[in-house]
Amino acid sequence: MDLKAIYLTTLERCTPEVLVQKCVDASMPRNAVAIGKCAGALLDGVARVHAIDSAFVAVPEGYRLPRTAAELHVGGHPHMTKASFDAGRALLRFVEAHADILFLVSGGGSACVEVALRDEDETASANAKLIASGLPIGAINAERRKHSAIKGGKLRERVRGRCVTLVYSDVSTGALTDVASGPTITTNEEATLIADNTTLVQTARQIIGDKAVVIEEQIEMDVLDAAAMLARHEIRSGQVLVAGGEPTVQVRGRGKGGRCSEMAVRFALESRCEALFGSSDGVDGNSGVAGFWMPSRAEAGGPLDRTLALRALARSDSYAIAAQIGEPIMIAPTGNNLRDLFLVARD
Repeated sequence: MDLKAIYLTTLERCTPEVLVQKCVDASMPRNAVAIGKCAGALLDGVARVHAIDSAFVAVPEGYRLPRTAAELHVGGHPHMTKASFDAGRALLRFVEAHADILFLVSGGGSACVEVALRDEDETASANAKLIASGLPIGAINAERRKHSAIKGGKLRERVRGRCVTLVYSDVSTGALTDVASGPTITTNEEATLIADNTTLVQTARQIIGDKAVVIEEQIEMDVLDAAAMLARHEIRSGQVLVAGGEPTVQVRGRGKGGRCSEMAVRFALESRCEALFGSSDGVDGNSGVAGFWMPSRAEAGGPLDRTLALRALARSDSYAIAAQIGEPIMIAPTGNNLRDLFLVARD
């Protein structure tokens, strides 16, 4: 099967602009706040089926902007910038000026909009250390909330009227409070899920049909263990293994790469199968690509130089190796943000 076609078709069917419309009803507030990587697409999707009187959007630099009229702020990601804190102050002004508000929350919102509880430099520095730590996102967000005046439901406390939250999730199944560090919710029951990584995986499964073999649980272990687990998973000729999640990667150097490029290299060290490792948002770390398609080692011309690969991984320079043995997937940022998709095929 064509793994690249499966990947791209899956992304197309999981666009937030389409999926959010299924969650909107006429009773929802007509003032909207959209934050995160998918903020622009989510707002546009809502505006197609629901009247919007006033809107505020905070989106990371480089991601899709809304076509719907809105007060727009472009903040940093993954690092908090001055623009992130400017966006946070503007967000508070918008919330104070409106009673009933519909919140559209997606991943990336933790960094692109922030209000520091104490000191902005201290908050930005703490965030930088956390994203380089290799900790799971839940642990990272628990620490982020300690430095924030809006995360962990604190923004909800400032809403004077009705607060409705729709979440397009880039975190563990059921962990809605971790998306953008939960600015308006403290329990899952306070929000409606638009889509998450399970949506991505199940969409790929539908495209593949009866040849799909699915790992139901999201992969959230260390990238080394994740690659080995996929390499060990048994599939028959003609089948496609489908998995998703967000393995943890510890930054060890100043090289070029991301989760998907590191997964690709580590998988190639363990398996001869064809595979694809792709981000749902079209951005794999600092690699400049969305992910990698890896031909079978037989097609690629033999085994990978293990010593060279391990040296590159030790300095977080996975892109150079992955590009030598595989094909970078070059697409524009998708507007999606449902973690990563992994496909493995056996001839």
